[in-house]
Amino acid sequence: MNKKILIIDYGLGNILSIKNAVSYLGYDVIVTNKIKEIKSASHIILPGVGAFPTAMKKLKEINLMESMYEAKERNAFILGICLGMQLLFTNSEEFELTNGINLIKGNIVKLDKFDSSFKSKLPNIGWRSCKTVLSNKNIKILKDISPSDKFYFVHSYGLANYEKKLNVSKSIYKNIEFPAVINFENIYGCQFHPEKSGPQGLKIIKNFLQL
Repeated sequence: MNKKILIIDYGLGNILSIKNAVSYLGYDVIVTNKIKEIKSASHIILPGVGAFPTAMKKLKEINLMESMYEAKERNAFILGICLGMQLLFTNSEEFELTNGINLIKGNIVKLDKFDSSFKSKLPNIGWRSCKTVLSNKNIKILKDISPSDKFYFVHSYGLANYEKKLNVSKSIYKNIEFPAVINFENIYGCQFHPEKSGPQGLKIIKNFLQL
């Protein structure tokens, strides 16, 4: 398969770092928001930094919703990073209830709703491992990742109420577990920033690009 790797530029995201990571791994990459380019991409990366409602507004303004649905249907590989992962789901309660792209059923809620006894500060910032990595060998981007490998997180919201067929590897912050890596068919997501997570993060990006 001829690979065409593309990072979606919709005005929010750590695009330069992701582009540099992909280039470092020896792959050519396009950064664009042109629908024609997206429709011919084999590997699509959706970055994200900021607020869910703002991100969805920008995606709609440049008419990228349909191209994401089309990418799912033609089995292009999709990787959402941080907010980009959250956007793949049904909705988010960040600031206000906002509909997402809805490629996968699931809701984004504030981390303190995962457990009523949670009293720690948000956001969750720092290096965490993917606790259940060994029990999720079906998630191909976790190939050769160890439970001791740590990744850089910075977020206050997480995925909850997702469909059972979703493959999930969880991480822990204080007394709560939350999805850190997800996979459903050709769609993948990382709640952390692999592009900021050193060699182990590069390994995850490489695993995605090798799909």
